[in-house]
Amino acid sequence: GSAEHGLFGVMKHGGYEVGVFGKVTNNQGTVYDDFLKYKSVSHFNSPVNYNDYFDTSYEHYDDSWTNNSKWVEQLDAKHPRYGTPYQTTQIGNRSIEWLETVANGPKPFFLYIGSHAPHYPAAPAPWYENAWPELRAPRTPNYNASSPDKTSHIAQNPPMDERIACWEDEHMRDRWRALLSVDDLVRDLTQKLRDLKVMDNTYFIYTSDHGYKLGQWRIPTSKQHPYETDIRIPFMIRGPGIRAGSEPAGVYGNVDLMPTMLDLAGLAAPSTVDGRSFAAELRGEEAGAWREALLIAYNSNNNLTSDHSEIWAPDNYAQKCGGALPNSPQGNLPMGAGGCVDGNGKCWFVDSLTSNSWRSLRTLNGRENTQYIEYDAAFKFDKVDFHEYYDIDADPYQMHNLYPSLPEEKKAALHEAVAKYWSCQGASCP
Repeated sequence: GSAEHGLFGVMKHGGYEVGVFGKVTNNQGTVYDDFLKYKSVSHFNSPVNYNDYFDTSYEHYDDSWTNNSKWVEQLDAKHPRYGTPYQTTQIGNRSIEWLETVANGPKPFFLYIGSHAPHYPAAPAPWYENAWPELRAPRTPNYNASSPDKTSHIAQNPPMDERIACWEDEHMRDRWRALLSVDDLVRDLTQKLRDLKVMDNTYFIYTSDHGYKLGQWRIPTSKQHPYETDIRIPFMIRGPGIRAGSEPAGVYGNVDLMPTMLDLAGLAAPSTVDGRSFAAELRGEEAGAWREALLIAYNSNNNLTSDHSEIWAPDNYAQKCGGALPNSPQGNLPMGAGGCVDGNGKCWFVDSLTSNSWRSLRTLNGRENTQYIEYDAAFKFDKVDFHEYYDIDADPYQMHNLYPSLPEEKKAALHEAVAKYWSCQGASCP
């Protein structure tokens, strides 16, 4: 949020009206404090408890207020604004109201909308609860597949049974149902911009922070892994100069979004930013050489199993599945000795402090389509606990870890390459 380094702050102090609605990050109370400290937004309006899709408390701030403080609004539970407390509907309408006040004002605007949907518990709007009753989680070739050559907590996961599969199928339906309200938000927002006659002078970016899986490699759910299911995200953009239907061929990541958006806004990116602008590629202009590999990393902060968060479900759904959401074929075991321990093969782990802190180099060019992964529980990588390597062209579902069969010189080169990316900063990054 700072004026020197944060996207919102750079936009705000670069002359833009900046509106922030919905979820920005986990534990975002500290982000609100930064907004006030750095005066890095014009307006924010977000649910206090974003994990509750029907939360009735909303935090507000507007830079026109003279006391530089935030205010908490309590919705009328019986007669809420916009007719429903459902979160996606709330933040959509609140963002549109703000847009009406700034779209034709003296300053350009930057509007950020962070929909919590389809994050856990992925509760759908009441009017979409019955959509797609027959939808199931994709039964890809790696669905419920044994993976003895992967990192420990995955290798030890037992086969998924009908009970956990039943719950994950419901989670799949919930996620799609929750996204119907995001579709409504996008539809109404774009219509409002047309009504305000600023549609043709506005850039839209639609993206996410991670992918997802539902049963692949016997991991019932979640997002904390280096595989294609988790690291591939949607990225769609439209606006002045963007070629319709174009697909730039570079290896891009979330780290590139801030410099790209600032470039499109006519502002310079801070020198501390590791990513690069790909605005020229989006406009079809000649651009310099682009990276052929991307560093991705994750530092585990918990031991989690398949029941780490609730799944929204209709009444009596547990009866349909044969019981409550389980974390093992035996039902629900405690974490720790006698229950779920990474390596004992009893529980469906989705994250692990001992075997899921990793860094990865994802390489994609005309010659190579591979992924190299190093695991280190200490997240220092002065030593490596485990390695994985995949040829994505030959093995798109990442079912065969080729690292043990690689020549020693290839192993050394991969370690050197990922270490180079790991240590780079700012303009020194590829």
